[in-house]
Amino acid sequence: LELLPKDKNDEKVIREINYFKKLYNENYINSIIWTQEEAELALDTVGVDSNTTFYTFYLNSFEQPVAYRSENIYGLSEILENYQQPFWGDKYPNIERRYLQLSSIEGEYSYFYDKETDALYGVDWGEMDDFMNGNLKPLFTSFYDFLEWYYGEEDED
Repeated sequence: LELLPKDKNDEKVIREINYFKKLYNENYINSIIWTQEEAELALDTVGVDSNTTFYTFYLNSFEQPVAYRSENIYGLSEILENYQQPFWGDKYPNIERRYLQLSSIEGEYSYFYDKETDALYGVDWGEMDDFMNGNLKPLFTSFYDFLEWYYGEEDED
């Protein structure tokens, strides 16, 4: 991964934005986190500690490296959007205070990052009550361990 450019004055950012303008509407372009400045603001908004692997990882390019897993993890723009409008917010008010959803719920399974413990959970639709009540074990006790597995070659169970 390479760090995002510092700010929107960077030539690479200017080129990418101009390219995207030919393909997408202004709202979509404005929703993308293009720079470290924007990433830091988003990470602070969602309440991630700046001394974590999670924080460092998401200061990198919004184009995530290829991983061959059944679940694709969100980029920071999607994490921020889900934080602002959590899918589970009606059933579990304030879920976003502690957990960040890191993948789509469409397959009735999603990854959640615990901001307090740095753990990563894999949660089936029917396990949400157990998860929210603290009765589900994490898949990984650190985000670093999760990334090592996620981008590694170890098979999924």
